[in-house]
Amino acid sequence: MNFSSQRRLEEMEQEYISTHKKQEEILEEIHFQNREFEKGLDDLADRFRYVASHYDFEQIPPMRQGYSILSKAHEEGSCLVRKQARELEEEIEQTTREYNMEKNRYEEEYSRAKKEGERS
Repeated sequence: MNFSSQRRLEEMEQEYISTHKKQEEILEEIHFQNREFEKGLDDLADRFRYVASHYDFEQIPPMRQGYSILSKAHEEGSCLVRKQARELEEEIEQTTREYNMEKNRYEEEYSRAKKEGERS
C-alpha cells in the first residue's frame, strides 16, 4: 500500500472512530434524559398522591385523571425516546457499513496494486 493510500485509510479510520464515539455519546445522552424524565414523572406522581391525601376526595378531581395524564406523558416520552434511539442506531449502522465498504475498497486497491507490482 503506498503511503498516500495508507494515510487516507488511517484518516478514514480516525474519522470513523470519532463519528462513532459522538453517536454513542448522543445515544447515552438520550437514555440519560429519558431516565431523568421518568424520574420527574415519578416525583410528580408522588406529589400528586401527597397533595391528594390532604384533601377530601369529594372536593378534588378524581385521581384517575391525574394519573392518566402522567401515564400519557410517560407513554409519549417513551415513544419519542424509542424513535430517537432507533434513528440513531440506524445512523450508527449506516456509518459502520459505509466505513467497512470504504475500507474494503482501499484494501482491494492495495491488493490489485500489489499483484500488478509483482507482475512487473
